[in-house]
Amino acid sequence: MSGVAARGWLTGEQGLTMFAPPRPGGGRGKRRRGQSMSESGPPDPLQRLGEQIDQARLQAGEGRPRRSDVTAGGALGFGLRVSIEMVSALIVGVGLGWVANHFIAAIRPWGIIAGFLLGSAAGFANVFRAVQGMGRPPPRAGGE
Repeated sequence: MSGVAARGWLTGEQGLTMFAPPRPGGGRGKRRRGQSMSESGPPDPLQRLGEQIDQARLQAGEGRPRRSDVTAGGALGFGLRVSIEMVSALIVGVGLGWVANHFIAAIRPWGIIAGFLLGSAAGFANVFRAVQGMGRPPPRAGGE
């Protein structure tokens, strides 16, 4: 029992489904058949607005010193990144030391101690690397 009712409902094997009846003139909007949505450009007022916003951003950026990546909101993110790198390096180092203790019984306390020291060294190296690149501008796309 499949068919189209007058109210815009389609009945069929999948059940009752609502549909939008076709409009006279062949569809919605001014898009031509065969033309995808990505091919049609933005409307003229929106394009002009985008250009005005770009110009305002360029004018506002002139004469100001370039801010580093560690600013008001970025400082918290940088601090969290550094602390997570340090803690994760310690966890990995102590974990490897525990595994070494577990499999080599002759070095029982020294595996965790060595793992802690190696994890600490790796964590400090990561923090040092992050602080070294703090004042540099971010790398450009394309490897320039």
